[in-house]
Amino acid sequence: MAAPEQKQSARRAIRLLWILQGNTFDGLRLKQIAEQLDTTQSTALRDLEMLAEEGVAERIPGREEFWRLTPKLIQLARAHDVEMTRLRARVDEIDQRYTRSPL
Repeated sequence: MAAPEQKQSARRAIRLLWILQGNTFDGLRLKQIAEQLDTTQSTALRDLEMLAEEGVAERIPGREEFWRLTPKLIQLARAHDVEMTRLRARVDEIDQRYTRSPL
């Protein structure tokens, strides 16, 4: 079982994803992020750096005081969409085979 501190850290990381969404172009400053997380800037920075190590968040090049999500999450969503499309096609194929009128 995870320690309470690990659970809090995981929850903050997930909340960070929601906070950063919709800010891909302009990003958010650390202070804004910390306020929305209801935590200190040092804790928010540590969490952001962890997400950056995983390739999920990044500083905006040329505007390093701003953070945003990376395309990695979009790629994840698109991969899921491709899989769902493939599975729908398989279900449709089976449905057509079983609903055809006999000759």
